[in-house]
Amino acid sequence: KLTICQVDIGNNKPLNIVCGAPNVRKDQVVPVALLGADLPNGLRIQKAKIRGAESEGMICSEKELGVSDEADGIWVLEPNLAIGKPLAEALQFETDYVLDIAVTPNRPDALSHIGIAREIAAIFNLSLNKPKPKFTESDKSTSSSVSVEIESPESCPRYAARLIRNLKISSSPNWLVRRLESVGLRPINNIVDITNYILMETGQPLHAFDYDLLEGGNIIVRESNEGESFVTLDDKTHKLKKGTVLICDSKKPVALGGIMGGLNSEVNNNTKNILLESAYFSPKNIQKSLRYLGINSEASARFERGVDPNGIIYAQDRSTQLMKELAGGEVYKGAIDNYPNKILSVKIPLKHKQINTLLGTNLSVKEMSDILQKIEIITEGDKVKIPTFRPDLERVADLAEEISRLYGLDNIAQAEKSTINYEYSRNHYDNYVDELKSILTGMGFQEVLTNSMINREKWEELTGDKIYPILNPISHDMSGLRNNLALSLLGVLQWNVNRQIKDLRIFEINRVFNHPGSLKKLPVEELHLAIALTGKMDFELWYSNRQLIDFYSVKGFVESFIDKISLDYLQLIDYDNFVLDQALSIVVDGKTIGYFGRVKDEVQKQFDIETPVYLADFDVKILYDLTRKTKKYQRIPKYPFVERDLAVIVDESIEAGKLIDTIENKNIPDLKKISLFDVYRGEQIEAGKKSIALRFIFQSKDKTLTEEEVTASMDRIIKVLGKERQGKIRL
Repeated sequence: KLTICQVDIGNNKPLNIVCGAPNVRKDQVVPVALLGADLPNGLRIQKAKIRGAESEGMICSEKELGVSDEADGIWVLEPNLAIGKPLAEALQFETDYVLDIAVTPNRPDALSHIGIAREIAAIFNLSLNKPKPKFTESDKSTSSSVSVEIESPESCPRYAARLIRNLKISSSPNWLVRRLESVGLRPINNIVDITNYILMETGQPLHAFDYDLLEGGNIIVRESNEGESFVTLDDKTHKLKKGTVLICDSKKPVALGGIMGGLNSEVNNNTKNILLESAYFSPKNIQKSLRYLGINSEASARFERGVDPNGIIYAQDRSTQLMKELAGGEVYKGAIDNYPNKILSVKIPLKHKQINTLLGTNLSVKEMSDILQKIEIITEGDKVKIPTFRPDLERVADLAEEISRLYGLDNIAQAEKSTINYEYSRNHYDNYVDELKSILTGMGFQEVLTNSMINREKWEELTGDKIYPILNPISHDMSGLRNNLALSLLGVLQWNVNRQIKDLRIFEINRVFNHPGSLKKLPVEELHLAIALTGKMDFELWYSNRQLIDFYSVKGFVESFIDKISLDYLQLIDYDNFVLDQALSIVVDGKTIGYFGRVKDEVQKQFDIETPVYLADFDVKILYDLTRKTKKYQRIPKYPFVERDLAVIVDESIEAGKLIDTIENKNIPDLKKISLFDVYRGEQIEAGKKSIALRFIFQSKDKTLTEEEVTASMDRIIKVLGKERQGKIRL
């Protein structure tokens, strides 16, 4: 399968080169790498002996030269190239400059070489020289063989078609191939390559149908029916929703309008006659169809932003010119241009005083008009006429932006005063939220931020509550609005634990959305604060016992947090929660401000977390309402305090908090504080009973308390507990 080739390189000394390409033939013009040449793939060409035959170079493929990915055979060049010249010189490959331009979504006109050229011409005060299409037409008219009917002008306001017969399908010339590859497009054949070239040049997508595959030569533009199917050029079947634009012949759909052509009408090597489409499709319709179908193409990227509805004939004529030059054929006279409701240029008032105020300039009306004229915006009286290729220009502020960038921001002097008040005074609520963040950060917690959009089905299963749905979700995992922060924090813990970060204290202050019971109402939006803890209490220190975080750890954090935000009269009450075991609700001044507890094992399994996790959740609005806005301070007493402990045996049903409330309601003299320090159940305590140990702090502002005074107060406390709570002193 090897061939010994004699290769003329223009010096009258033919080279012997052994070649294994299947497409090598006599009298071909080919690229040759001489001895000593270094190829892009790292290969250096050296003299070699292959099966007894000497090889003095290498005939190269496009891939071996780094020109394209084509590797099926050697690169066969055009026969008229000068033999012996360097390849780049023979192909007129000049030095390449690549402009990497980021185009914002509101500038569809800039998604073309002519659009960029228009901008460059304006910046450098040059003229824009657009190619002028020239070609000869036959006496036969397109309308004699083709008809175009638009059934849905809202979705397709304009459709133009032209017939070209007896074309010759072949490979594109090198210059066209190189230009397409330079912008990342793969060459296919001369007809398809021309439509892609014009797409890049003008920003107008075109489509070439094999005319002989169209039934009756008719084009009907309509919207799809619900459940209708269509096979696109990439051989994929798509089930359509109602409203997708379809290009049809007399019997069947042949293209998804503005998105992709069909497999049943594509141009192939046997094509001789084509129908060339150039159309304008409604951006809203294309956007809606793209989101459902999930198809992205160079054409759809332009149609969804908005192409120039009055530029489609120019693009079609420009494509026709190149097809005539590169594929021959007979161009039928005229194009069928179905344009029932013309899209006219809008006019915007040129309010030069307002523009000068916005920009801080002092430009005259003429100066503004001259600047706008550079980008083909013409002044007519006191208004300017916006070309249809600029759908982004809608108001005076848009004109100000165009004038400022073309005039040059560096030419606008700094403004030293403004009528706008830039001072922003934060409200007390925002300051309070920042204060909460500072407190939690000081307690060793790290702040996290999670997404409000969640997997609705998964959260409804975990929480047992209805989740407010998002009608047009980005993805299945973002189909609803969360109703709590707890599961969001569990997701953060899961991500970190999976990466061997196991000792965590995190918090988040963010919004939750409760279902109002009806989708006719908006969700009830609340600001919540949630904390989550897992792992060990201390860092990895040699003197630390590395105790695991437990229920009393999170209880301590909650009590410390409540103390730091200056809330009093704290109560912890049993609470039934969908996520937590050992859950307690947090009550201050009779109002429930949140809850805390240990995450249930079955919930942790859903997140693949083995180490116990503890959570707390607070309603920030209630915290804010309860927080004292003014704080009062007392002198530190100069007299010592006295501490007494007391263990009381009571019924199992009596909570420690109720004992404390009973004592505090009796106004015991000089009693400053009561705290619980032990609860005991065991052999020495009868069934149905428990021992609650309380610590009492006595202190007077005026004197040092005597032993008799403290004993009298303790006796009164014992009497109250025995009478009202049937408590017995544990000796």
